[in-house]
Amino acid sequence: TKCKTRRKSGGDKMGHKHTCAAYKRVGEDMMIMFSDDKDAARQDVLSKIRFYAFPYAVYKASKAGRGLLFVQSDSSLAVMSLPIPLLSNGRSCPQQRSVFLHWLTMEEYDKEVCRDDFEMAAMRNELKSAVETYDDKVEVPVLMRFRCGQVAVGVAPLVPDYKLCQILGKEYYGHGQDSGAVQLNIDDV
Repeated sequence: TKCKTRRKSGGDKMGHKHTCAAYKRVGEDMMIMFSDDKDAARQDVLSKIRFYAFPYAVYKASKAGRGLLFVQSDSSLAVMSLPIPLLSNGRSCPQQRSVFLHWLTMEEYDKEVCRDDFEMAAMRNELKSAVETYDDKVEVPVLMRFRCGQVAVGVAPLVPDYKLCQILGKEYYGHGQDSGAVQLNIDDV
């Protein structure tokens, strides 16, 4: 079976139960069909990057003001959600799995994202509401976009907590790099 193939190839470093569920979710076609599975996949991606992404968000918010964490990837949600860089056919991922993090105010969102992308403009009201109402001490608005076309808006709880995010944000990002995005290579974090 597929599971035996992954174990033989060294793909069971995270434990069979965890990897097997993720591979069942994406299936042999590497596609996620059901809404609950898409939600779980997005949560898996966020859980992989949260110790870098959320301190980034807290740090950037302290400099730029209220906004949202824009998480983009050149890979599909299915590929990004896998616990290891091994596709369901047993082959390695063809490219490095990574995300780009941007902190955007609503004004920047309108100027930089909506201007060129009608689909992203359709998310504006939901995003605006999230940005205006989130509690910056315990949560962060997140917009996620993947190569497969998956786009989602939500408000995620800060993990680690706000004070630790402040410390880590300053440590990771407080060295004169106040502009621009951050790239995180998923398999290196």
